[in-house]
Amino acid sequence: MFRFMTGDDLRRMRLSCNRTIEDMAKKISVSCITYEKYEAGLEQPKPAHLFALNIYCLLSITPLLKQLRVLITHFNQYKDFKNDKANTHRISSEQKHHKPGSDEAEQE
Repeated sequence: MFRFMTGDDLRRMRLSCNRTIEDMAKKISVSCITYEKYEAGLEQPKPAHLFALNIYCLLSITPLLKQLRVLITHFNQYKDFKNDKANTHRISSEQKHHKPGSDEAEQE
């Protein structure tokens, strides 16, 4: 299954390409404090940031692409194949079925 890149992974990546926290944070346009939170595991960087950092450190992005393919395969099983749209069997935005006295509840 899909595994997010951990803070330890980010730290190893940064050290393997001899970059500072400031260099990495500047590359993805976040503050040093935010990047430190990524490495500490307190926050998770956006996938686009992970790609940018992998490219910046001249690492292969193939493992990330494989993980994305696993995610796509996993979530495709929830498609409504009758009309090839995302799952349409979700709670309506109006959520009338939760309110007593709604039109749908009266019809039942």
